[in-house]
Amino acid sequence: MKKIGLGILGFIFLNLYFNITTHFVGNTMLQLLGLLLFFPLAGFIAKRNGLDGLKGLGMKRDKQSLRYFGISFLIGFSCWALLYATYGLLGKFQLMGIKTASETAWIFAQIIVGFFLGSLINDLITRGYVVGFLKNKLPPFTVGAISVAIYALDDFWNGELTLVNFLFSILLGCSLTYAFYRTGSIWASTGIHFGLNMAFGLLYGLSGDVGDGVFVAERGSIEPFVNNSIILSITVLLFLPVFLYYRKKQSLTLKENMREMTDLT
Repeated sequence: MKKIGLGILGFIFLNLYFNITTHFVGNTMLQLLGLLLFFPLAGFIAKRNGLDGLKGLGMKRDKQSLRYFGISFLIGFSCWALLYATYGLLGKFQLMGIKTASETAWIFAQIIVGFFLGSLINDLITRGYVVGFLKNKLPPFTVGAISVAIYALDDFWNGELTLVNFLFSILLGCSLTYAFYRTGSIWASTGIHFGLNMAFGLLYGLSGDVGDGVFVAERGSIEPFVNNSIILSITVLLFLPVFLYYRKKQSLTLKENMREMTDLT
């Protein structure tokens, strides 16, 4: 019971630390420093809970993880590019050009650093830590469902508090968690997460406002039902390439976990 309590406290601390750093630290350099300090803190807390530091959260450094990251990035970016292309054709926004080279370079630097760190840290908390802590305590499907639910609640709370947004977060969480669970590598999940965030950033920047990305754009209009139907459909579609690519992948961690659960039964 004490170990479970310590694990929950570790999750709460990491989640609060990340959210406070991103939402309440106004200075850009201090915010960046705070985000970078997350990694040694997460490694320390992981070790205190019986995990192998950041490696125990799935943050591995090998060629296979790099390949997972690259493939996942292409999947996430492509699906979200399709999403915004559809929105553009239906008039949700109008593209009028691209910003100057210096503006584009600065925006690129911001969205690459901001969205990469944000995607990676969120994945380490809601997937790496949750799955790593629970994997030998509960059946795999239950662990995955808990991870998806925690991600959805966290994403829902930081976005629009609507039923559609919550459903969207659950659907997206399924793709992210599936990729991580099949590989044991956080990079499989973060690649998807970072890819779709980069597609978002090209249009909306870090602020989330139309035209704050690298493109000069103006807000248009689209029927809410059509808007919601499109984003939910694309999010469901995202799972297809994730499933097809990762369905035959199986990490050593997953194999061991499955074997342990079989022994218990």
